[in-house]
Amino acid sequence: MKVNKHQIFRFIISGLISTCVNFLVYSLIYLIFKNIIFASIFGYLMGLLTSFVLAKIWVFRDNSQKKILKSFFIFCIIYFLGGLEMSLIIIFLNQLLINHRLSWLCGTFIAALNNYFGSKYFLFKK
Repeated sequence: MKVNKHQIFRFIISGLISTCVNFLVYSLIYLIFKNIIFASIFGYLMGLLTSFVLAKIWVFRDNSQKKILKSFFIFCIIYFLGGLEMSLIIIFLNQLLINHRLSWLCGTFIAALNNYFGSKYFLFKK
């Protein structure tokens, strides 16, 4: 398995950018509508969309002619599984370690691995 250090670096940066977009949209929508559920959902979706676009164009440099909606659907499945893994790991490790911060870090790491390798080998494979 060839590891591309630049690709991993771009994946981390795109994750940070997507997280910032998520938070900014969340904050703006909450400021305007005062509805935390709507703000959370819309912020998350905008962060997810940003992550997809950056992954396709910048991280994995995918210029295939795959249908964009099908690709986005697969991307969402990969990230849903990552979120599920993250949640389960957080719950399990917090019961074991009684440390919610360390549990979150471990869960985030596993989810990031899932998202990177899932995107690399299932979605943007060459």
